[in-house]
Amino acid sequence: MAMRGSWSVPPSLFADVVEEDLTKRVRTIALAMLQEIVLRSPVDTGRFRNNNIVSIVSPVYASTVETDASGAGTISRGAAAMSGLEPYTTVFIQNNLPYAQRLEDGHSKQAPPGGIYAASFHGVSQAFK
Repeated sequence: MAMRGSWSVPPSLFADVVEEDLTKRVRTIALAMLQEIVLRSPVDTGRFRNNNIVSIVSPVYASTVETDASGAGTISRGAAAMSGLEPYTTVFIQNNLPYAQRLEDGHSKQAPPGGIYAASFHGVSQAFK
């Protein structure tokens, strides 16, 4: 309770709570987005699914030949990448395979017609309105 001319609880403590809540919210939304992307990813060998890469602060332009048909490892790695998330940082989820854009544009019978990333973004943004 504020007394005349002073604070009983410093505003800086409130700011810390807000930043912590913001970080948790960003992590929750980013993880939901990753899960949607992985579940919508078409699976032939699992290489595309495995190349959904999560990075913090700046994008990573790598790819791998390893596969993950179930997507469990991809989601686990993404969650681990978000473990050190700080307030106000950007989370990148990307796929750098040469054919990723074609899959996003629907050049696969397994890919959803609205795209993998676009449909995932739409679904998650509606869920977290």
